[in-house]
Amino acid sequence: MRIQSRFTIISMSLCCMLAISCSPGREIASGEGQGHKKEASIGDKRNNAALFAEAVAERLKGNDVKAKALFEQALEADENDHASMYELAELYAREGKPDQSFNMMRQAVELAPENQWYQIRLARVYRTMGKTDEYTDVFEKLVEKYPTNAEYISELSTGLLLQGKYEEAISIYNRLEKQIGINEMLSMQKQAVYLQLNQPEKATAEIERLAIANPYEPRYQAMLAETYIKQGNKDKALEAYNRIKKIDPDNGYVHVSLVEFYLQEGRFEDAFNELHAAVLSEDLDPGIKFQALLYWLTTKEGKGPVSEQSIGLINGFIGLHPDNPKGIQLLAEIYFQQDKIAESRDLFLRSIEIDSSNYKVWENLLLTDSQLNDTGAMVVHGNRALNLFPEQPLPYLVRGMGLSMKKDYEMALKSFETGRKFVVGNDLLMSEFFNFIGDAQNKLGNNKASDFAFEKALIINPENSLVLNNFAYYLSLRGEQLDKAVQMAAKAVSLDPENPSNIDTYAWVLYKLARYDEALVQIEKALKLSSKENGTLREHFGDILFKLNRQAEALENWKKAAKAGETSPLIQKKIETGILYE
Repeated sequence: MRIQSRFTIISMSLCCMLAISCSPGREIASGEGQGHKKEASIGDKRNNAALFAEAVAERLKGNDVKAKALFEQALEADENDHASMYELAELYAREGKPDQSFNMMRQAVELAPENQWYQIRLARVYRTMGKTDEYTDVFEKLVEKYPTNAEYISELSTGLLLQGKYEEAISIYNRLEKQIGINEMLSMQKQAVYLQLNQPEKATAEIERLAIANPYEPRYQAMLAETYIKQGNKDKALEAYNRIKKIDPDNGYVHVSLVEFYLQEGRFEDAFNELHAAVLSEDLDPGIKFQALLYWLTTKEGKGPVSEQSIGLINGFIGLHPDNPKGIQLLAEIYFQQDKIAESRDLFLRSIEIDSSNYKVWENLLLTDSQLNDTGAMVVHGNRALNLFPEQPLPYLVRGMGLSMKKDYEMALKSFETGRKFVVGNDLLMSEFFNFIGDAQNKLGNNKASDFAFEKALIINPENSLVLNNFAYYLSLRGEQLDKAVQMAAKAVSLDPENPSNIDTYAWVLYKLARYDEALVQIEKALKLSSKENGTLREHFGDILFKLNRQAEALENWKKAAKAGETSPLIQKKIETGILYE
């Protein structure tokens, strides 16, 4: 309709440039409305024609402002120029002036009531103004005059729907269907109306008619299956899905639909078989396959461990789509949850080689580096991540941790101080930054700055057991504020009671307070909880035993500590002399 209308106007404009009398849009024919005003003189009509032609030329060039002024001048030259009114109605509408647009079209229709395009434009204006009754009335009259015009019939049905006259709209749709036959647009519109009328059986019947009329179109069978599912008719839905398999054996989409269908029915083996077929399908978009995999994992596996069967499917997806990073990332996350950290890291790296723009993958990679205590990777990958995402705080934190583990405390401190400036709305992360700042400052011998950072971390998050533990331990090493240190150490243990490092710190602070019996109880707990031999714990155990006059046992534990490693520089002197040195 729009193209036809524009073509008519362009043709009319060309006619005006050649001979005004040949334009059907501008002709004042017998039978036009009686709303025309005083007849223009021959000179005015010539002036009008010239102005109209120039206005059309400007409009075609996109000069709407100039075109509007020329059309207005043309209308001044001939007050009965309904073609200029038609053009001005459109231009006023573009300017957001519905009242002026309506006024122009109303006058144009009065002057040329037989002009279909004028009637259509007037109806459009009515609809824009929210005058649904008037909009519908225009098309009722047009349908009466042009009963075979499918577009007018469609517009009339729209008007009836807007009026809430659903039964009448259905009648109009049926009338249109007789002319153009059963098609998807009509069937879907009729289905929607029947649902609005709370007539689900008739709504389903429309889709059934559509599917019967197009027996080799799998989409309509899929629509029919979905309709049956909504009605709870699962047997018929399955029949429709199976028809798709017969019509189009290579259709991958039906397998995806059946995955959802069988999962909802609890038929997990059937669902897996359909998912397997979907993953292997060559014509199915990888994104749709991936969504089906996710749906399977969240529905079947839930929050439990992912089965080897599912991992096999994910590997199959990766094999078929090696350049799609989503499958690789999914498997990497699963391996991370299964504590297969090295395998997880390899996959995150592989994903980044395909697409380095996903920050979340970089974050996961850095977490695997941290879990593996790979200080070199923490620094290298932290730098690479920051080249791409310089305003993300976590890469600064992990890089700083790696530098600290390498004993490059100055550079670590710079990384921590820079990174914390990018933390927004995350108190837990900010607390961690100040914890590591405190640790780095302590290693650099800046005790005052270290204490300040730890205090800051605890103000932000008083429940940070790592900060409580570290702060208490450093105070105990310096022999300062031991009463405060023992309170923090005890709180750290209460927050994380299975952490041997926290319990060791608590034992050590008690030792520094000369509360040796209590210290012994705690250090023995720490040793039981430690998963492997720990030199620091053994040395502390020996020191506590020595203070309790159990020198032989102390010496035995010092020797075990030396063998395990990570002891104080005094360990050999203790072993050689059998005496405690502090």
